[in-house]
Amino acid sequence: MRTWSEPARDLPILGHPDVLVVGAGSAGVSAAVAAARRGAETWLIERYPFVGGLATYGLINLLLTLDDGQGQQVVRGICQEVVDRLDARGEARFPPAEEWNSEEPDTVENWRRWGLIWGAPPEAVRYSVAFEPEPFADVCVELLEAAGVNIRLHRWCVAAYVRNRRIEAVVVESKAGREAILPTVVIDASGDGDVLVAAGAAVDRVAIPPYLWFRAGNVAIHKGRPGRLWFETPSPGRALVAFGPLPGRVDACDPDDLTRAELAGRAAARQQFGSLRESDPAFAEAWLDDYARLLGITESRRLVGDHVMAKEEGDVPFADSIARTGHWTRRGVIYHLPYRCLTTSVAANLLAAGRCISTTRYVHQATKEIPAAMATGEAAGAAAAHALGSAGDVRSVDVSAVRRDLRAAGADVGGPASDAGWP
Repeated sequence: MRTWSEPARDLPILGHPDVLVVGAGSAGVSAAVAAARRGAETWLIERYPFVGGLATYGLINLLLTLDDGQGQQVVRGICQEVVDRLDARGEARFPPAEEWNSEEPDTVENWRRWGLIWGAPPEAVRYSVAFEPEPFADVCVELLEAAGVNIRLHRWCVAAYVRNRRIEAVVVESKAGREAILPTVVIDASGDGDVLVAAGAAVDRVAIPPYLWFRAGNVAIHKGRPGRLWFETPSPGRALVAFGPLPGRVDACDPDDLTRAELAGRAAARQQFGSLRESDPAFAEAWLDDYARLLGITESRRLVGDHVMAKEEGDVPFADSIARTGHWTRRGVIYHLPYRCLTTSVAANLLAAGRCISTTRYVHQATKEIPAAMATGEAAGAAAAHALGSAGDVRSVDVSAVRRDLRAAGADVGGPASDAGWP
């Protein structure tokens, strides 16, 4: 037997929120906060018992980057708000504005130790941020609760049913069994495009080499060379080791592939820690604090949506741009992200946010980063709230109004200086 027929059954309806955000990574948190702040009844579901995704328990504790590599900030909004809150707690480290774009060797080396220097020579200081994961998660929860978001952890999206080109129901599963949610608008911030695939949207799917970052405690920072194999963190004596990539590629949508990678990653990371203990004086008396709870996988499925953002469209100020981002390893590269990268013809009430938006693999290297994901998440949340005025049809919203709304909230939407020309 290759298949088994599951008996049909009626599912309890969990609720009818205005906006349902699937996935509580950095994009999902931003989307939920943005929608709820605009008065939408917003639910956020997450399969893990935490929020923040790779930015928190994936230990990718670096915001790379909020600038264009030439001294100009291009990501603001909720992402900047999170940085401000972390900074107020003393849980973030970032270069002051007067050092952005500096190529001065001592200044570059100073920020390299925090993991904030990446890319080809000539190396320069960027507006990037190192932070601690637990405070990041706490800030996210504070923002969600203050906005009135209904947070539902421990639930996994397993199906999305489309009727008349609208998602009518999203099915979630947990220890409470299978339940249905009937939202007006759905935002897929799952990273892996789970809702997109369930709704029948076209996606590109790839396998990539994974990372498994880990942290070590009791590190004598002054005896080593942070910024090479490991980074200093805001917590004294704690180092962040950017371990990887592991050999071989992993399909993040294959649970058996993930299991193999998780087990192999832990063994290899433990071995790497042992090597540091032997070779680096800073680690002589260190201990291994924790492994990332999530494999460092930054690409799996990408939407093939109403517009696929391509390399050649760098610096193009699209009239419907709703976010802007630089590139973490290339200076002077800017992408004005059009709203159409978040939408699909498959379902009129579905938006993508974060690393599963519609781009080529080349552009994805910029848009997958946490600041960019937070920017597209914030845009999706605002657009979803606007769509409630058109029965949830996200493809009929007044994009100019969304752009003005986002600007008023402090976001950088990119695009032309004027909103003229967009229907």
